[in-house]
Amino acid sequence: MTASLHPSAEQLQDQLRSELVTRFGVEDAEVTPEMTFGELGLDSLALVELSDVLQSVLEIPIADDDFNGEQKIAEVVTLLQDKLVEHAGAQGQV
Repeated sequence: MTASLHPSAEQLQDQLRSELVTRFGVEDAEVTPEMTFGELGLDSLALVELSDVLQSVLEIPIADDDFNGEQKIAEVVTLLQDKLVEHAGAQGQV
C-alpha cells in the first residue's frame, strides 16, 4: 500500500549490479546507468539467464525476451520497477 513495498530504483540497480558482478563476471565499476548489456559483454543466452535469476530473486514474472543487448541499465531498472508495480497490482497489493 505504500511505496516501501517496492524496492527503490537505487536498490534495484544495486541488485542488478550484484547479479552482473557475481554471476557474469562484469566489473563492478562498469555497471553504470548508461551502460548497455551489450557493452557489458552479455549475449542473448546470458540475458535469458539474468531474466531467470531476477525473476526468482524479485518474485515477479520476467519474460526471456524482456532484456536485449541494446538496453541501458537505467532502462532495465525502470522496466523492473514497472513489473513490480504491475505484479503487486495483480496480487491486490497496490
